[in-house]
Amino acid sequence: MQTQSSNALHNAIMEAGSKDHPPMLTPAEKTVPVAEGSSETTTERYMENYKNVSQDIRDQLNAEAEAVQIILTGIDNDIYSTVDACRLM
Repeated sequence: MQTQSSNALHNAIMEAGSKDHPPMLTPAEKTVPVAEGSSETTTERYMENYKNVSQDIRDQLNAEAEAVQIILTGIDNDIYSTVDACRLM
């Protein structure tokens, strides 16, 4: 079970996607019926988020968030600021 602080950390990491950082989760596709009761289907795209992914993916995201937290608590602020200022190519 996650603590409130690890939930907050996880949310911050998940929201880190921006113009400088790629999003953590990607659009996905699912097959849905064209109409209720219809055997005809179509494919819809939807954005994955923490609440609608499988438990395996959530466990992986939680492990990654915990690893990031351990790394961040072990480095000085000046090192963090230097790395954070680097732009991704």
